[in-house]
Amino acid sequence: MFGFVATVEDLFTIRLTRYAGEAIMHSRSNNNIFPRFIRTFLLGLLLSVTSFAQDETTAVDSSALSGVRLPQGAHRLNDSSVPPQVGETMQKIVAEGGGKLRQGNTEVLIWTGSDLKRLGAESITDRLASALKTGGWEYEVSGTENGITFFSVLRSEPERRGILGFFGESDATLIYAWTEVHAAGGPQPSNSSTAVDSAGVSDYSFATPTGWSQDDSASKIRLTSQDGEKTLAFLPPMETSGDLQRDAERILWQVFKGHGPWAGNGFTLEYGVFERGKTLQGLEYYRAYRYAKRASDQEEYPDSRFDASILLVKLGGKVAVVVGRAPFQSDNATDSPTNAIDLLLYDLKFKSVATPYDLKREVLGSWAAASSTVAVAYTFNANGTFNKGGAISFRTSHDATRDKVTTTSYGMTDKYSLDGNVITQTYKGSGEVSKYKVRVYETKYDKDPWQSKMGFLPVANPDGGTIVFRKSN
Repeated sequence: MFGFVATVEDLFTIRLTRYAGEAIMHSRSNNNIFPRFIRTFLLGLLLSVTSFAQDETTAVDSSALSGVRLPQGAHRLNDSSVPPQVGETMQKIVAEGGGKLRQGNTEVLIWTGSDLKRLGAESITDRLASALKTGGWEYEVSGTENGITFFSVLRSEPERRGILGFFGESDATLIYAWTEVHAAGGPQPSNSSTAVDSAGVSDYSFATPTGWSQDDSASKIRLTSQDGEKTLAFLPPMETSGDLQRDAERILWQVFKGHGPWAGNGFTLEYGVFERGKTLQGLEYYRAYRYAKRASDQEEYPDSRFDASILLVKLGGKVAVVVGRAPFQSDNATDSPTNAIDLLLYDLKFKSVATPYDLKREVLGSWAAASSTVAVAYTFNANGTFNKGGAISFRTSHDATRDKVTTTSYGMTDKYSLDGNVITQTYKGSGEVSKYKVRVYETKYDKDPWQSKMGFLPVANPDGGTIVFRKSN
């Protein structure tokens, strides 16, 4: 068997890249580079995946495991379609750590057909490696055997994370399989689900938005608008596939049993408004707004139509679930579930999670908000200063499909600081001090590209609504 270095006490003290390289490529007990189970796996893995991947995958543009953007044409294998060899091999690799390693989530990605032919496997692997490095990961290839390349990635900020994986190409299909690895016996990662699973809905912590009433039970926290027509339900954690987008679609119709998406008047079954980002504790979330109807209704404009909203927050191997229901096309109402979720995300926490999230890196750069060709703009610098001025040369359209923004920021240079998700802006000329709760996220309308945004919620007047800025070029 190939062996891990016996004297290693902490996976992250010697860097995962070197550790994984020795683990996979150098046997200490014999001359075989790979043990028997790896050699057997190499013979059948790629064919087992390519035989049914076309019907058992979901198109994705980012990795659920690493969070980085993926080269065009990426598909994620559904959990039920992942060949057992993948899971078995990952488990055995982790087990070779001699009890020093603990396995986390696993993800399998593929590129095939015209996308692979157009880009080429080498280009895809290079682009993915570059995306990992840009995303703050350290990437290293450990070696290649029989067409399978083993690699490892490590990141130390905002928390220490390590991933082991392998990739290979066969029958016009490129496959990536990787799994997160933790140091056994070490501290649980901040998104661990252990405490959440036992706490249920009591683990949620949030401020009830003005105009909503709250009713708690052992299995659900329910918020109701003043008019009684709109509701939000906080549910116990549910199982996740690791793909929050796919989970959102599955869980939404699981909660609204007997219902499904409505299509009509130019809207498709896939229509929706979507958002992704991290909570103020650094937990990955995904939310969706969809048109729904009773599945049995066949009319073009059925009376059963309603607005359905869902928010998922990743908690280790599970997701916290918040679902909303409102009258059809009422998402712009002040008391809509959509707006309530927006406010909740500035304060939503989980009592079992203690690790804060450093937002400073996220707010750096230029941001603009406007409804005309001249706008208010902020530029936040890494040295704790900011500029507030105007934004020029930017085109506007409907909020959901706004064009890219190009800004020129001007004005005095003033100071800012961040404490958690509260940003304090100090203007030296007037002595004015402004405080806002801030969050950075991405949204997209239907199938449009993702847009980077930043929301400001006044600390002194949270009922006054949020100011939404768009990232500038």
